[in-house]
Amino acid sequence: MSELIRQAIASGVGVGQISDAMDELGLPRNAGGGYRLLGGKGGTVFGRAFTLKQITIPSGETGIVRQGEAALSLANSGDILVVDAGGNTAMATWGEGHSLRAQINGLSGIVLHGATRDSEALATGSLPILCRGTSPVRSKGRLHTVSVGEPVTIDSVIIKRGDLVAISVDGLACIPSDHETAVLIKACEIQQMERERDVQMRGQISGRTSR
Repeated sequence: MSELIRQAIASGVGVGQISDAMDELGLPRNAGGGYRLLGGKGGTVFGRAFTLKQITIPSGETGIVRQGEAALSLANSGDILVVDAGGNTAMATWGEGHSLRAQINGLSGIVLHGATRDSEALATGSLPILCRGTSPVRSKGRLHTVSVGEPVTIDSVIIKRGDLVAISVDGLACIPSDHETAVLIKACEIQQMERERDVQMRGQISGRTSR
């Protein structure tokens, strides 16, 4: 992890500040919401993207899912595994067993453009999982992995392997590698400005309530 990423974490930079920084720099919006966060320890989690794309297959066809393999051995420690299942929430592409594999491998978090099951167990775990929903239906025989490590696009958010991804209860942001330094510096500046502004406003509120 670079010193600049450590600085952003220490400063409390969140997904919102990263999105604002991309706006301020005139970059395409590469952030999105509408997710449900399960587990984690709070705050914003950063990691390098490892991507996997899946499609729905007709009943009776045989598919290979590979998300467990990606979690355990294909992604690197510290990565955020991004599974693009096309937003399908009728079946689960993830579950507790996958999360255990990811934790064995030291992954930082999971993004699912799709659903998970075992949500009660995942909600109490330390691994943050950003998902579109939940389903008890397994993916075997219903989903097929068509690419691993290739770019994916989730609701206009383009994510490439190795890009810096940030996830939180607000959603996700992906910083393209060629703009990482500029975006993080700007996000830290925005966070500092917002912190100073909020301290002033809280002081005004405190002054009013103490009268």
